[in-house]
Amino acid sequence: MQDSVPIRVLVVDDEKVIRDGCERALSDRGYEIEKAENGDEGIACLEGASFDIVLLDLMMPGIDGFSVLKWIKKNRPDTLVIVITGFATVAKAVSAMREGAFDFVGKPFTPDYIRLVVQRAAEKRALQAETERLREEHVIDLETIDKEQSRLKTVFACMDEAIIVTNRDGVVVLHNPAAIRMLDIQTDPVIGKHLSVSIRDQNAIAMIEEVVESGMSIAIEFPSGSISRLYLRARCAPVRTAGGKVVGSVTVFEDITPEKRLDQLKSEFVTMVVHELRAPLASVEQMIYAIDACGQGAADRKDHLLGRISVRIKDQLQLIENLLALSRMETGALTFSLEPIDGNEVLAEVIEVVGPRAESSGITLRFNPSPEEWWIDADRDQIRVVFTNIVDNAIKYTPSEGSVTVSSAIGSSLAEVRVADTGIGIPAENLPNIFDRFFRVKGKATRGITGSGLGLSLVKKVVEAHKGYIDVESEPDRGTTFVVSLPLAEPPQEV
Repeated sequence: MQDSVPIRVLVVDDEKVIRDGCERALSDRGYEIEKAENGDEGIACLEGASFDIVLLDLMMPGIDGFSVLKWIKKNRPDTLVIVITGFATVAKAVSAMREGAFDFVGKPFTPDYIRLVVQRAAEKRALQAETERLREEHVIDLETIDKEQSRLKTVFACMDEAIIVTNRDGVVVLHNPAAIRMLDIQTDPVIGKHLSVSIRDQNAIAMIEEVVESGMSIAIEFPSGSISRLYLRARCAPVRTAGGKVVGSVTVFEDITPEKRLDQLKSEFVTMVVHELRAPLASVEQMIYAIDACGQGAADRKDHLLGRISVRIKDQLQLIENLLALSRMETGALTFSLEPIDGNEVLAEVIEVVGPRAESSGITLRFNPSPEEWWIDADRDQIRVVFTNIVDNAIKYTPSEGSVTVSSAIGSSLAEVRVADTGIGIPAENLPNIFDRFFRVKGKATRGITGSGLGLSLVKKVVEAHKGYIDVESEPDRGTTFVVSLPLAEPPQEV
């Protein structure tokens, strides 16, 4: 830590392994760690001492994490709270973010990931402390600000937050460069003019007027498109003379657009996962009822329904595997065991696995391997997932009597695997998004095709982790071709 005073962290969690794990991960980075095993003990610690950051478990016996979070927001508003939660309670973590939590960490987590999240919180806490120090040190009255304007401008120029100081009449007497950029101010100059000339949002003007009149600080959030193109959090405080008279205001605007986007992404993620898990399970439940209603006869009908149930369950298992794999990759928990792999051999294994599905769908599956043997340094399981996802997708989106052709070829330094189908194709406007998580092409042709939109996202990440790249060509109603290129490797030495 750069500051002479270390960042103090309180870990509140009813699981000893989590408390001890956080302490081991953070103590060697200079943080001062204190632990509490429940909500009551956590609040007692906060009442007795000051903490910069709290790592807070949401699901605890007794006083839960939400109650502790509310207590912190009311009594220790400057303390940053990082929520600790399991995958099953990620929706609660999103709710906690809405109630003022800084970020959340999912269980299980790696030491590096918890260090990264806490480091971000520590940097934000340091910035808050510096802003408060400047406010207390320099914003005593406008005469002091005027005398120290040159020095403050140097400090303000380095700050990411937008700062605007006005007199009692709302005339701007000082601002930093970030204010022009962040607030989309077009007027020049700004100093010496009423704030309403530069900022058209009446809520911002009313906020400053209320602070000057009441002498009380106010915090307001401005959505994107109101005061600027960014989502901003504004904190406005009165400027007083040594005698306590209010002579103006100082307003700090903080860009919280990334936080809001993250909040939105997390909400969309939870909604999407709930939908993708609930819809197939509801379908399975209905088919079970249908089997029960078939009676003693209708064996063919039962076999058909059992086959559909099996497909649905496999889709659910694949969705869960993809979710876990993506989560592990993004948190750095997924490691690759690289070894020389015979590329044609892996493709042959994939063809053997997906062949029955192609046959049952009335699709011709062809395999044209390179006549030359080729090798790649890869994790066998993960690279098999890549090719299985691509070929399985090709079969899924190809109508009966169509064909899917898997071929391989080698160049001077790369192996190229092509998966070409005669399926429904992808519209040109959708091609840039097909590797996005949960993205699926919507239309009449895809309405009856199941899928989560996670497979191709995982494929791209695994291919890039192997220092390769993936490309796609498609034409609606004519088919799609995926091309995976991977670096060639030397074959293993014979012993």
